[in-house]
Amino acid sequence: VKPADMPGLGYLPESTSAILAVQLPVLLDQLDPARTDDPAKALERLGLPEHGIELLESASGVGLKEVDQLIVGVGLKNRTFPPQFIVVAYTRRPYDLKTLVRRTKAREMKRDGRTVYVVKTSLVPEVYWWAPNNRVLVATISLGDFAGVPSEPRAGIEGLRPEVASLIRHAVAEDACAWVAASDDEWDKHLRLYTLIPILPLVAGRTDLIEPAGRLRSVTLSIPHGPERLVDVRIGLKSDAAAAELEASLTDRFHGEPVDVSRAAETVRIQTPFHPAGLGSVIGRLVPAK
Repeated sequence: VKPADMPGLGYLPESTSAILAVQLPVLLDQLDPARTDDPAKALERLGLPEHGIELLESASGVGLKEVDQLIVGVGLKNRTFPPQFIVVAYTRRPYDLKTLVRRTKAREMKRDGRTVYVVKTSLVPEVYWWAPNNRVLVATISLGDFAGVPSEPRAGIEGLRPEVASLIRHAVAEDACAWVAASDDEWDKHLRLYTLIPILPLVAGRTDLIEPAGRLRSVTLSIPHGPERLVDVRIGLKSDAAAAELEASLTDRFHGEPVDVSRAAETVRIQTPFHPAGLGSVIGRLVPAK
């Protein structure tokens, strides 16, 4: 499925700033040559933290092994912490809601005309599910976030902010089996609060990242369907000068490695061959070490 046509996008709120989308069976074909069918391990290779993967496992309801397409939308426009967090799981096969509710000991409640199910987890106090049909589960960690989720899904990217929709349409590879698209003009404002939270090891105490975040406008990442294609990262900055500085920094950081760094106006592009073992490392090193 082309990124812009993934049906789960139609459930994301208009306020979504960042999207992670994964077609799990296809990604497993790429990252799991031993055929262990372990989606959690595949997501870990992309650089996702362990606690984040555990949360996605809980939010998916049916478990990641039963998910065909997984979409995570993060909204920062209305609330920085915790952010608006929506997970849409499109399952591999129809699921039985009654069985799922009984197995997870979920509690039923009504909210704005929807039937929502509440589940206790070890990572966050509660996860809330909504089941629009027997192939889709929509989850969030804050009940109020369902207010932005449409009762009927919009078509593709029609309900997203124009900046995010444009990134998906023009900067994400059409054959991507996993991709990220993010756009916001206040990344520094959002990041500042997270640097003060000690339980977030990636950014806790990293006040050195606030200034660079203020120059950032957008990020896309495309992991290709075919192993012969290049992994493609595009970083949009707010000025040519900021882009030139980032290009020079990344060129130096990846010197001697099979990583191509280039620039067109305010956008820096990083391309590298698809190597499952080193993919997470390359992605992680886009953010400088302290």
